[in-house]
Amino acid sequence: MPARREITSAKNPVVHRFRDAAEGRIPGLLLAEGQRLVREALAAGLPVHEAAVSPACHDLDLIRELEARATTFLDCSVDALAKMSALETPPGVAILVERPSATEADLLGGPGAPLVVVAAGVGDPGNLGSILRAAEAAGATGCITLQGGADPFRDKAVRGSMGSVFRLPVLAGLDAAAVVDFARRHGLQVVAADGGAGTAYTAVDLRGPTLLVLGAEAAGVPGGLLAAADTRVRIPLRSPVESLNVAVAAGVLLFEARRQRG
Repeated sequence: MPARREITSAKNPVVHRFRDAAEGRIPGLLLAEGQRLVREALAAGLPVHEAAVSPACHDLDLIRELEARATTFLDCSVDALAKMSALETPPGVAILVERPSATEADLLGGPGAPLVVVAAGVGDPGNLGSILRAAEAAGATGCITLQGGADPFRDKAVRGSMGSVFRLPVLAGLDAAAVVDFARRHGLQVVAADGGAGTAYTAVDLRGPTLLVLGAEAAGVPGGLLAAADTRVRIPLRSPVESLNVAVAAGVLLFEARRQRG
């Protein structure tokens, strides 16, 4: 049985711990809140350090599972959990779980050709989460994020991924040189999304081992990665539209890879 505590005050140190985890300030931990994300984290097998539940949560099966799996179970007042929450409308259940970890081998996947997406300088955590979701849905084997971009394990990115960040192997905070080195050592072609490229994304063979690089909407792919690309591709757009949201662009390119791979 887990240790059990009652939390009624919004000034309790536990409240600050949950908020710190939401903002990525506790190494090794992330916050998941709401019944769907909590269930996704449990299904992924992530160890639960603390589970906070208020009377606003009526899912008795979920509560029983948290009581069985959490190291510490927190009976919270509605007000206390509201202060722990990163949401405007607190959902009544939140957990602190271990961040999933991944190795280079994990990113390369199984027997098929690897498809690794690189979020290069994507600063909006919601967009990053959506990229992770699209990557998992399209069958990508992993994701890499660059230094200076959004943290894939912060609350907004976790929510944007709808749980994909719990399952898709992610290496976070690499620099451009490390990404290029990774691609070269493992024989991945580097395909960079570039609005100024002359080659349409449908004209490139994405069936082999591929590193697909996307940059922030305004800045694009950083120069070092763009220079290292084996191929630059663009998504043809009808005028006067000049660009797509980066998560939308990621979905277009990832599902083209899926289409080609059958």
